[in-house]
Amino acid sequence: MNDVERNHPLHVLKQIFSGIISQIVIIILIFTYVNKRLGFMISILIIVGLIILFVLFYVLAWYKTTYYISENSIFYQKGIMNINKREVPIEKITTIDISQGLFERIFSLSKIKIDTENVKADKSEITLTLTREKALEVKQRLLHDNEETEILNDSNSNERKYKLGFKDLILYSLASNSVFQGLVIILALYNYLDDFEDMTNFDSLEYINKFQFSVYIIVGLILGVFIISLIISFIKNCIKYSYYSVHVENDKLHISHGLISKKNYTFDKKKVKGIHIKQKFIMQLFHVSTIEIESIGYGDEKGERAVLFPFCNDVLRVKIINDLMPEFNYRGEINNPPKKAYIRFFLKKLLLTLIVVCIVTYKVQYGFISLLLLGLAILLGHMQLGNTGIGMSDQLAYMSYGGFRKKQSIVKTSSIQSIKMSHTYFQKRKSVCNYTINIWGKILGKNITVQNVSNHLFKTYIDKL
Repeated sequence: MNDVERNHPLHVLKQIFSGIISQIVIIILIFTYVNKRLGFMISILIIVGLIILFVLFYVLAWYKTTYYISENSIFYQKGIMNINKREVPIEKITTIDISQGLFERIFSLSKIKIDTENVKADKSEITLTLTREKALEVKQRLLHDNEETEILNDSNSNERKYKLGFKDLILYSLASNSVFQGLVIILALYNYLDDFEDMTNFDSLEYINKFQFSVYIIVGLILGVFIISLIISFIKNCIKYSYYSVHVENDKLHISHGLISKKNYTFDKKKVKGIHIKQKFIMQLFHVSTIEIESIGYGDEKGERAVLFPFCNDVLRVKIINDLMPEFNYRGEINNPPKKAYIRFFLKKLLLTLIVVCIVTYKVQYGFISLLLLGLAILLGHMQLGNTGIGMSDQLAYMSYGGFRKKQSIVKTSSIQSIKMSHTYFQKRKSVCNYTINIWGKILGKNITVQNVSNHLFKTYIDKL
């Protein structure tokens, strides 16, 4: 396997099509400009010439992109004029992500992305398009994985495998604040209302003024928005998380999911630095959560998240962590904010909200309704108070924070680069401070901060690092 190899030839076809589509506006503008001055036939010839140049460029780029695998490294080269060469030691590889979009599924191809511990990389360090069989062969070689089953098939039998069912997708859609997605779509449609009126001579404002609203109609509209939002959220989650399964085999964490675009990524468990448990507002009420992985180099691209399990209740969450990632089962002490720090979670929010309420009430008719914001500020402060906690054992650090979006981070102490204590004058008087842990990774950024916790813990935590 040390021979120099390239992406599958059909990769060129996808690149050419994507390149032409991305430049279609410029092509149309060139055609329009030239057609007015030189005529139709010359315009067509120029456009054909540009397309030929596109094709030659992508064919040459495909030819110049090569890779080969040695005993200890993978070598990768790309570029036409500016040639980039890269050698990645196999031992530094943290994640191999294999996916199939619609194009890849039609032609039985797979896209393989290789990530390492390079946190400065803006995207996956090596990306290849290969046949499914070739992708499996590369994956086995790089991760020293002897798995013989086809990687994109869900045929492994393992007692530690967890799957996401149809019922879970529905509940996840209900609990993921989906109503806001419907509101965004309705607002977007509203922006096009003027264009619709110009085309149809339909005066929507006059119609609305004549329409007699009742409580039933208003409730029906709200219910309609919610149902539309739920349907949108459910379709999105089905496309992304259908056939979701996760299991551990030979110290490798295998995750696969997707309806249209199939994804299969494999993590070396030894190189996973932490896990993050996320709960939106509704999820907190029903004690359900999403579990994500902190892995160096993964999660750098837009929309890329290393999800261990999208939706689980507290009991299932504990079971998944115990079975799949027992090294992140934190059993140490958790320190919550002291009673003397309680007011700090409310005071600033209430003061700022009260100023806004006074201005709105004075300037706007029925502005007194904004008094409801005070209740919202109190609720937020109460949730932040209840969600805040910090703890550290010899192997793990635990940090919990957030209000309407609660996050619990459990990371290995060996991956912590530094721990910082900071405080204001008023915090110091209450013997509380903010703790900031710096870790390598990009799912939640490099820093995790917990506020208004006792400052007497700092020396204890330093001794454990």
